[in-house]
Amino acid sequence: MRKLIVLILTGLTFCGEVMAGQYGDELGRCLIRHASDSDTKVLTQWAFVTLGQTRAAREIASIDKKVIEATNNKAQVVIVRLLGKDCAKEALKATLYEGKNGIGNGIKSAVTERMQQELQTQTVDAIITRLTTIKTP
Repeated sequence: MRKLIVLILTGLTFCGEVMAGQYGDELGRCLIRHASDSDTKVLTQWAFVTLGQTRAAREIASIDKKVIEATNNKAQVVIVRLLGKDCAKEALKATLYEGKNGIGNGIKSAVTERMQQELQTQTVDAIITRLTTIKTP
């Protein structure tokens, strides 16, 4: 009997983990659907600036603090509009069902999807081709 209770509780724990994120993912899809070309450009720049602040990126390039601040401000305007108007219902559900991480998970989901789309562009394909044709000693 004790093993059965432990098994049921373990199963419920994993069910909760599987369900976690669905509202954030839906919010992410809404953000992508409602982002204009201009919004997408701003959010792509924000993702670039954000990655540019990692240790690995800072070793090869630096982004001026004014550029970082301006990019963050533009992205914040876009996100607040999308969350407060176009995707308000999804944002509310993400917050209600996923708590404090719901909105962040939705934004991460949208940015991840957008970055995957960006990596499928001809520019990236050309860079990969160039990398793979480098002669090695």
